[in-house]
Amino acid sequence: MVKNLKGSPITLSIGDGANDVSMILESHVGIGIKGKEGRQAARNSDYSVPKFKHLKKLLLAHGHLYYVRIAHLVQYFFYKNLCFILPQFLYQFFCGFSQQPLYDAAYLTMYNICFTSLPILAYSLLEQHINIDTLSSDPRLYMKISGNAMLQLAPFLYWTFLAAFEGVVFFFGTYFLFQTASLEENGKVYGNWTFGTIVFTVLIFTVTLKLALDTRFWTWINHFVIWGSLAFYVFFSFFWGGIIWPFLKQQRMYFVFAQMLSSVSTWLAIILLIFISLFPEILLIVLKNVRRRSARNPNLELPMLLSYKHIDSGYI
Repeated sequence: MVKNLKGSPITLSIGDGANDVSMILESHVGIGIKGKEGRQAARNSDYSVPKFKHLKKLLLAHGHLYYVRIAHLVQYFFYKNLCFILPQFLYQFFCGFSQQPLYDAAYLTMYNICFTSLPILAYSLLEQHINIDTLSSDPRLYMKISGNAMLQLAPFLYWTFLAAFEGVVFFFGTYFLFQTASLEENGKVYGNWTFGTIVFTVLIFTVTLKLALDTRFWTWINHFVIWGSLAFYVFFSFFWGGIIWPFLKQQRMYFVFAQMLSSVSTWLAIILLIFISLFPEILLIVLKNVRRRSARNPNLELPMLLSYKHIDSGYI
């Protein structure tokens, strides 16, 4: 009956006995408590706790944190893949629509599998934007994420426009760099694979550093996967382009990465493009931190995530 009310509310049921099983199964989320009446409720529930007192931490702390983690994971995946695809789309206007790929096949394969997967995985498991004790002590903070606040249209548009902006910077920043055909002192000219590798390098560092800017709860695991992913990309690029592989018909990436980094202009371009791409995010963080410090009651404010609802009073 409750599920059929106006607005299609999300329902949660809590039970500790066999007579509560039907209620637990009917609701969207069921919580079973292991009590003296047996474990039938716990076995048929989505989540199980040993005592009633643990419900507070389960809902107010873990429920809050995992919503933020999963919402950020979903939006970040859209963001990093749009950053990945947009330069390839723009490249077709400059290669005669010949379907010439911008990135090497190895980069295409390993982007989501190896280069950018572990940092967001660690974030979605470990992030604590607010201390657990604070969340448990102030139930009003849970109201800030009510109504699916982080997966509304406004946050989605923000992530989309941010990815589009960065994708344009990746491609056209490198494109204008290539207006000077000779980027080396000996007069050697870079080719299309070097062009794509520069774009891909800026892409990898930007999307990974973006996640580092969003991380507020740093552990050794976060440090390891974020900086380790960047180091692995550099190592793999040297390794992949430093050997003539006998099973490949075309050695198109041979010595490309090493030659690219031998140019001072390329180093400066990569650093500059990464900074330009992240500058709006850095500026937004600085402005919101200034606003948070000037707030009347900063202890009740959530971290400055743009994806949260903006409420002047602090509550819904």
